[in-house]
Amino acid sequence: MEMEAAGRCSRKRKSAELGSPEVGAASEGRGPGPTAGDQVPPPPPPLPGAEGGGSDRISDLPDAVLGEIISLLPTKEGARTQVLASRWRRLWRSAPLNLDCRPYLFDKDARDAIISRILAIHQGPGRRFCAPVYHLHGHRAEAWLRSPALDNLHELELCSYHPRFPFPPETQHPPPAAAFRFSDTLRVATIGECHLTDSTVQALLFPKLQKLALKRVSISETSLHTLIAACPALECLLIHDSTGFRCVRINSSSIRSMGTLLSTMSA
Repeated sequence: MEMEAAGRCSRKRKSAELGSPEVGAASEGRGPGPTAGDQVPPPPPPLPGAEGGGSDRISDLPDAVLGEIISLLPTKEGARTQVLASRWRRLWRSAPLNLDCRPYLFDKDARDAIISRILAIHQGPGRRFCAPVYHLHGHRAEAWLRSPALDNLHELELCSYHPRFPFPPETQHPPPAAAFRFSDTLRVATIGECHLTDSTVQALLFPKLQKLALKRVSISETSLHTLIAACPALECLLIHDSTGFRCVRINSSSIRSMGTLLSTMSA
């Protein structure tokens, strides 16, 4: 009986050893488990704002930084930040305005009401204004372009035709005169689907313009060279599918890159 009891105790000890953390970890290739004398490191502290405590890091940013972030968002998303808190409502109205009119083109009445309201409640300055040039004719469009909300504009996109939007007119018209009131502050300009007359180009000067794109523009050879010369800080030039000239002569010490697609050049 003593031998049987000793055998049972031996089997129990072996079974307990096989089930211990040290043996289980070693059998799986994970090394020995922690012992009673080991010190387990404390868990990391919660992130600010977690569990409802502390303030979130975005809200801690200065108003100027938050305004720059809002100005980089698409128009609808930037305006929607107003629902976050009263502070964000004030931020959107004073942040540099990024106004892209293209999402509102299909419903004329809704488009006019939305754009007019945005320009009326926004305090400016302007960062970017984008609209197809063939939708910018008439007294209402002139009023939009002369709105104080667009003062100090940095990017102007008189964008050309896109398959998603209504077809442009067959005859190209000059862009509205108010579109060039930003010439002193523009850094980026895209001009599309319009006719740039010699008288218009002769009066232009873009001292800070760094990027210029002409897309499906009608312009004479003399005016094209005059326009390039009127951009002393120009670094990037794109001429895409434009007409009215037989050759392009680039005389600029500032241009670093240029792209052309001139398959439809004509006199």
